[in-house]
Amino acid sequence: MDMKRKKLVLAVSAAVLLGGYTVGIFGQTEGDLTQKQIENPNTLENKEDIAKSVLESTGRSGQYDLQDLGDVTVYLGSDVTGNPQDAIVTVSFGPKNTVVAAYTADGNVYEYTGDLGNFYGVQNIRFVPVPELKKEIVIVREQVNQSLGSFEQSDILRGYVFDGKEYQDVLNTPQKIESSWNNLWNKGELQEPSLWRRVTEETESKWTGGDEPSLTITRYQSYLESGDKGEGEVPGDETFQEKDSRVVVERVYWPDEWNRFILDEAVETATGQPVAIIENLASSPYLLADLPDFKDYRIVRKDGTTAYVDAEELKF
Repeated sequence: MDMKRKKLVLAVSAAVLLGGYTVGIFGQTEGDLTQKQIENPNTLENKEDIAKSVLESTGRSGQYDLQDLGDVTVYLGSDVTGNPQDAIVTVSFGPKNTVVAAYTADGNVYEYTGDLGNFYGVQNIRFVPVPELKKEIVIVREQVNQSLGSFEQSDILRGYVFDGKEYQDVLNTPQKIESSWNNLWNKGELQEPSLWRRVTEETESKWTGGDEPSLTITRYQSYLESGDKGEGEVPGDETFQEKDSRVVVERVYWPDEWNRFILDEAVETATGQPVAIIENLASSPYLLADLPDFKDYRIVRKDGTTAYVDAEELKF
């Protein structure tokens, strides 16, 4: 990844593919980072100095208390990427509060080059070269645990492209899902009996190079129900039995016209303008539980705006 404005850099939030060398680190300084801090991050002084640098560089000084500082991790480019001088730094201040910043080496100093954003938690980051596009991808696997209508744990790939000024969103796709809920939570006129339900998704991902690099994702999805009729905590895994399953295969590819990964292209009938499909909601594991989404696709327009639309609003 060349973050010194020599070429585009792809950074993708969340999993799986190639390259990458991880160094467990606990360290930081105000402003840029030194090579010694990157190479020896496990001292208490370095840990705090690196956190200060990330917060200052990303404009978050004063938003976090260093007493809440948790893990600080540095991910270095490898020989595979050809850019071992590049570094992605993650600084955690607890659940839902991980800041991710990018640096690149200039002599013995690592200069700040961009803000990848805030994440629930980062499981791993890997660098993936794309020689055909003269770009490099940073794959960031984000872990999300939340309770929004269900107890859901998921791993997500979130993607960004460094365009010489800032990081742009290029990919957002789930890699793992486990979501559990009870029918008692439904707000209908008729109270349903207690029934614990669950959907799961595991994935396999395969990267393909060439003039049009792509990522093929095979999704193994299941729907389960529990025999435990309790109304409190989510029952143990052993109480759930599979009721339905399916395999969904999706391929996202990189067309230069859109400068991001997409599933397909279409025309928005209301405007007559081309759009890119970036999410097919028919691939959701929740459909196995007869919980369809309110729309069919998520699209991105040429101006960068996104929307959820019905299939009738598009012409393929």
